[in-house]
Amino acid sequence: MENKTIKEEIVNGVDEFQKTEQALRYNMGKLEWSLVDFDSLEGLVKVLEYGCHKYARNNWKKGMPVTKVSESLMRHLFAFLRGEDVDPESGCRHISHVMCNAMFIEYIMREKPHYDDRETTSEL
Repeated sequence: MENKTIKEEIVNGVDEFQKTEQALRYNMGKLEWSLVDFDSLEGLVKVLEYGCHKYARNNWKKGMPVTKVSESLMRHLFAFLRGEDVDPESGCRHISHVMCNAMFIEYIMREKPHYDDRETTSEL
């Protein structure tokens, strides 16, 4: 990936516009959502829908201890690694549960950091 300044991108963009007559768009430094495989996210959504029925819609956004979510993530990961593809309770793929739990942890760490109950080396 090239390191360009915004000015270089604009100058290069104008040159490209003059060559192709394509509309200009300055996306440097912005998220590249085209890198995401959206079909892979469908399983995550199915897990969230299952959670709506089992708990409540967006219940997970209230927050919970990171270690509890990590334990759930690990249980699903180990079931997947043992060769079990589908969680018998939810009917969803274990790897989709892993992705969902990872999203929960990302959310909790960003929005509810007071739920970060991981042990640190200074506590050991």
